[in-house]
Amino acid sequence: MGELMLVTSGKGGVGKSTVSFYTGLTLALRGRKVLIIELDTGLRSLDVIAGISEQTVYHLGDVTAGRVKPSEAIVSSPLCKNLQLLCAPFSPEDRIEPHRLAWLCQGLDRFYDYTFLDAPAGIGYGFKVGCTAARSALIVATPDPISARDGGVVCDLLAEAGITRRRLIINRVDAKAVARGPISDLDEVIDTVGARLLGVLPESTALHLAAVSGRALPEGKAATAFANIARRLEGEQVPLAVQ
Repeated sequence: MGELMLVTSGKGGVGKSTVSFYTGLTLALRGRKVLIIELDTGLRSLDVIAGISEQTVYHLGDVTAGRVKPSEAIVSSPLCKNLQLLCAPFSPEDRIEPHRLAWLCQGLDRFYDYTFLDAPAGIGYGFKVGCTAARSALIVATPDPISARDGGVVCDLLAEAGITRRRLIINRVDAKAVARGPISDLDEVIDTVGARLLGVLPESTALHLAAVSGRALPEGKAATAFANIARRLEGEQVPLAVQ
């Protein structure tokens, strides 16, 4: 049985889909079989981040409605064959039923070491659908009081849904800016969200440019941070550091 993880956030715009993709890619480059299922119906972005827009013909809604087989809709990443992706529908009318997503995840589970469910921002329908299938969760937040507070709301809802393994990634961290801002330090974000810290990602122009162009991360602080996150998910003891 592989890891089945919901990637979520309270506030939008925290880089959740980017975190999903590059965490998955980093694990895939380590030899793991990884699937990312995008749940943001009507507002998908994973095909752009992954550089598979032209190869994406079918989507999650086609699979859950029984119009195509999963193998017809899942697309392999051009960056690593071990990473595969199932994008969200274009139309908001393609509603994903919770029991059908859970059935799909159960059927695919044996083929992958990690399956990431990339949920929409917020606590609406897509978040609730993801909670029905996931066994663990990864909360993405940025070091500001609004994002941290919203992440805490999400963490509480995950607990109510029975998801006990909840981890936190703090994204877009500029250590100097944090020292000058309303959040005094990252411990305040961790305490407010209420989840165990998995990793800290730096503010990175290179990461942004890679994500909007479907490219691999160049060597640098962001790539190192993702590598450390992947190692921790694999059970390694890696010291936490803010770069």
